[in-house]
Formats: sequence, structure tokens, C-alpha cells
Amino acid sequence: MFSELAPGFLIAAPNMADPHFSRSVVLMAEHNNEGAIGFILNRPTPLTLEGLLQSVDKELADIAMDKGLGDRPVLLGGPVQRHIAWVLYQREQDDELDEGSIGVGSQLVVGASLDVLRAFVSGEKPGPFHVLLGYSGWGGQQLEGEITQGSWLPLELGDDLAFETEIEECWDEAVKRLGLVPGGFMMGGPGAKA
Repeated sequence: MFSELAPGFLIAAPNMADPHFSRSVVLMAEHNNEGAIGFILNRPTPLTLEGLLQSVDKELADIAMDKGLGDRPVLLGGPVQRHIAWVLYQREQDDELDEGSIGVGSQLVVGASLDVLRAFVSGEKPGPFHVLLGYSGWGGQQLEGEITQGSWLPLELGDDLAFETEIEECWDEAVKRLGLVPGGFMMGGPGAKA
């Protein structure tokens, strides 16, 4: 039943009790019997790209500012290993994955390489990108249980949701793609609210 959650999205149901995931849209990168890995796409942190880079590579921070990228928000990918920065981007058709990167569908990639981030900030690699701190993880069958309880709604992958939708509109847009009206539905299950 849940064998094809990745690649795809998980949309937090309105009754989501966990504050880490309330109104979140999670890009699902991997899912199998041993667990799942995803990245929240719509949770900005107070940290900017320039602020993050100041602690990692001051020269790259200056480049980000010069190119008008310094004020971009860094997103919270999830509550697990928040000290690791990931870069979400679209790859060209012939691009090979860097070591440690995860291909999500045919076009999206998530990687934790400073070299990848440097390539986007410097303009060597064109195209949109997001920087995310941490990831979202589930143990074996944990996510399936949460879906059965009504906490999550699976949605098929649509690359445009990751880059062409404003962060603050991402959840509403995802809900609409499910054929539902934001604010106009509730999910059943143990955590449901009347």
C-alpha cells in the first residue's frame, strides 16, 4: 500500500500534533522496509544563507552577498542532524550524482556537499536551489503507522512544488493538489480534532 512514498511528498494533515511537522510539506527522498528519509520544504529558519556561510566559509559568504543570495532563508529539513546542511537542486539530465547525494525522481537531488553549495552560490551551477538543515527520518513501519492514523497525506512528486511555489504557500498548494480545500477538511484517526 505505501511502497511508493518516495519519490513523492507527504503533506501534514491539519490534525498533525507534532510541532516539527505542523502544516509541513516533506519531500520524500527514500522509503523502504527499514525506514524513510525526507526533507521539509516549507519551514524557514531565522538563519540566512549568508549567516550559515559565515560559520563555514567566509569567502563564500561574501560571494553570496555579492550575488544577492545572502538574504535567502535556510530551511529546516527536519529535526534529525540539524548540524548538517543539505542542498536541494534540479540536476541536468546527464549530471551524475555526487557521492553522498540522493536522487529524488528524475530531476531533483539532495546532497550534503559543500562543493555543491559552492557551485550554486558562485554561479558555476545554474538553476534554483534550497539549503536545508537536517532531515526528517522514520524507522521501519513508523511512517506507515502515521499515515494509517491520518497524520500524513501522500502526494505524487511534482518538481514545480519544490521550486516554483512560494514557501509560505507550499502547504496550501499541496493540499489543493490533493483535491482538498485548505482549512476545509479534517482527518480522522487517533489524533483528530473536532
